[in-house]
Amino acid sequence: MHDASVNPKEIVLKSDSNDIQEAFLSVTGPKKVTAGDISLPPHVKTIDDSQYVATITQPVSPNIELKIEKDCGYRIENSNGCGDGQFFIDAVFMPVQNVNYSIHLFGNGRAAREILFIEIWTNGSLTPHEALREASEKLIDLPTSFLDVKCGAGSPIEDDEDSSNSTGSPSLRLRLGNVSKLEEGKLSENTFVDQLELPARAFNCLKRAEIHTIADSLNYSREDSLKIRNFGQKSVDQVSKALWERFARELPNEKPGINQWKK
Repeated sequence: MHDASVNPKEIVLKSDSNDIQEAFLSVTGPKKVTAGDISLPPHVKTIDDSQYVATITQPVSPNIELKIEKDCGYRIENSNGCGDGQFFIDAVFMPVQNVNYSIHLFGNGRAAREILFIEIWTNGSLTPHEALREASEKLIDLPTSFLDVKCGAGSPIEDDEDSSNSTGSPSLRLRLGNVSKLEEGKLSENTFVDQLELPARAFNCLKRAEIHTIADSLNYSREDSLKIRNFGQKSVDQVSKALWERFARELPNEKPGINQWKK
């Protein structure tokens, strides 16, 4: 039983769907159980069918139902909420195993250029190209937090006239902090929902609903948000909490008018 509850998290899966999927393991012993024995949905596949799961030494026929979810990072499950016959498995969503890069010069004189080589190893659940694309999208979104940073009282930037750099010129100090410290009403339409750092399930549901910015999300009331496909109460609570913690905003109880959120 220990092997059957621990080893499945080592199985590498590939799927085009972001929804929670169901899989089943139904075998008869004695038998060495591998990932290939798991009955998966049509759009989910195992990268290595020979991945070991458990060994059944007696003539028994266990039936196990598995929940498959797509996410990023890792998740430590709390076993206190388990029902009878249920086991939560700590999940690791880290398909990138190693990355190397090197910079090389080519050309001569003023025509000299630099070329960047990037080597990416993954576990097969996504390709190196997909990993690079997703990382690039996140990197591009990072600077959007600074689009509305302005000098003035109470802003994250302050002009320090009393201090100077090595050249004797006044310096401008930027205090990096939570985006929620921006003045009320100064939220930019260009701030992407990526800045909410939502779980993958909630984030992907918003993307499929064409909700790309914070302004888009605030045009949905709590009731409207629940109508988004696969966007349940837990996802609504996650968005609402992230909006409040990062931008001091809340999902409206009623659908606002056009640009009603702006001041």
